[in-house]
Amino acid sequence: MTGCTGGTDRAGRDPVPEVSESVLPSAAQSPDASDLGGLERIPWDGGPAFYKKFTKADAAGWDDPAFFPIGVWYASANDPQMKFDKAHGINFYVQSNPDVDYKVFDDNGMFSLMKVKNAPENWAQLPGNYVDDEVDGRFEWDAGITHMTQTIAGLRSVEEGRFTYANWTPSLISYDAPMEITKRYWDTVDVSSTSNYYYASACRDWRLRTPSGYSPTTTATCQSSSAYAKAMQVMQEVNTARGVQSPIWMLPTVLSPEGESDLADQMTPERVKAQVWAMLIHDSRGIVWFTQAPGGGADNPCMSGDALADVRISNRDCAREQVQAMAEINAQVKALAPVLNTQSYVWDFGSGLDTMLKTHDGSAYVFAMTEDAQTGQRILTLPPGIRGRTVEVLDENRSLPVVDGKFVDDFPQESTHHVYKVAL
Repeated sequence: MTGCTGGTDRAGRDPVPEVSESVLPSAAQSPDASDLGGLERIPWDGGPAFYKKFTKADAAGWDDPAFFPIGVWYASANDPQMKFDKAHGINFYVQSNPDVDYKVFDDNGMFSLMKVKNAPENWAQLPGNYVDDEVDGRFEWDAGITHMTQTIAGLRSVEEGRFTYANWTPSLISYDAPMEITKRYWDTVDVSSTSNYYYASACRDWRLRTPSGYSPTTTATCQSSSAYAKAMQVMQEVNTARGVQSPIWMLPTVLSPEGESDLADQMTPERVKAQVWAMLIHDSRGIVWFTQAPGGGADNPCMSGDALADVRISNRDCAREQVQAMAEINAQVKALAPVLNTQSYVWDFGSGLDTMLKTHDGSAYVFAMTEDAQTGQRILTLPPGIRGRTVEVLDENRSLPVVDGKFVDDFPQESTHHVYKVAL
């Protein structure tokens, strides 16, 4: 990925030099803007083209560059709720009540990853199969892999043409599991995710695995967007170790699953959004919202089985703003799907930044946050293939000047995220 860490002042900010106006390189001097001068690309799974390998997913339109998977974990999935969920940006369900009739999905144009009542064998709204959840936490290592293999064999004996998906515990990207074990679990399915709830969980002694060892967390970073970014980096390293690039989805939360117990924090609208951008910046290829808050007992002021249903039915105070934030981020992701579905470039924008660079339809897009929960002003240096003189800050109604191939912006909170658009 393209973020890098460099020297900062004692407040955790980069010193910002005075920037003077300068004439940018001419078109003749600039590298070919169509490929940003041959910049290296990050490894990826092919984006929407990945789903062309699966006839049912291909026929369902999951290979469309304008489609980005935005799901919800075990939602209510009745007709009025499905209409509400769709209006809030959801386009598929991982699980749902198996007694829900398949026609509800057809009528609302929603996808499912599990068969439901009366669904025909060739059901068009079933592009893939959800296999199981957190098997690595419920079985011994070998037994869990056997369980996955047998379950998938059973699914494929009935019908081919659908991708398989499973969610794992954070153990597979931590010191709990050797890389060889993680690779074996990853190899059982086509799409993987892990359930990491860093914002909404107690700051425990957990460590992410890295190529050089283990990365200890601190109280300053474990409940921050940076933790989600690090988790995505580790999951990308699993693909690298396997030699197989397959989609990685992430599970953002709307509410805190643990409430406010055991030092856990409640989610805020800012955190709801920031966790998603931290995942996307490291090429999460799909989003599966976890909308439940089952734990915490008396310490959970917003216990819920489905925050979306709570807001639709009773406009519940404790979940209303978080659900609205979820809808807003889903809308942004949907609008940017043609951009997000392209292969990223490798580029170092500057110190203290966590970034992603993509191009689409004559423009470059820069997705940016800070590293390690830092805040402050940052200088972003554009690659030479970008010749635009003004940067548009999407969804913020402002623009920034490009001077000497650089622009400057503020990141006042660790959750601050910006998406920039600049002409090639």
